[in-house]
Amino acid sequence: MAELLTIGYGGKKPDNFFAELEALNPGIVVDVREDPFHAFLGVYTKRGLETRLGARYVWIRELGNSTRELPPTLVDEAEGLRKLRTIMSQHERVVLLCAEKDEDRCHRGHIKAKLLGEAVHK
Repeated sequence: MAELLTIGYGGKKPDNFFAELEALNPGIVVDVREDPFHAFLGVYTKRGLETRLGARYVWIRELGNSTRELPPTLVDEAEGLRKLRTIMSQHERVVLLCAEKDEDRCHRGHIKAKLLGEAVHK
């Protein structure tokens, strides 16, 4: 199974964020925001990330947190996790991306725990 890491861009300057992201050496970056079309800085929009990361970027809308609260209410958890499992079977290192800089305060921590919990129990 792929290594699963997370990153958030909140409060970070784009140069610092992208340096931190590249240091993680992602095979693919999975955007788990419900709406990646609007961001405080355009570089963090879906279009900006596609331009910067190319084929190493994918958006899974189903993993977006529709309430923006914890515990999260994912758009379609079952389908989103199915898509993420498929991606993880194709890449050695997957990085989940969201706006919140702190994984413990973000739904991407919930997604990671769900997948890692599954891996531990299989």
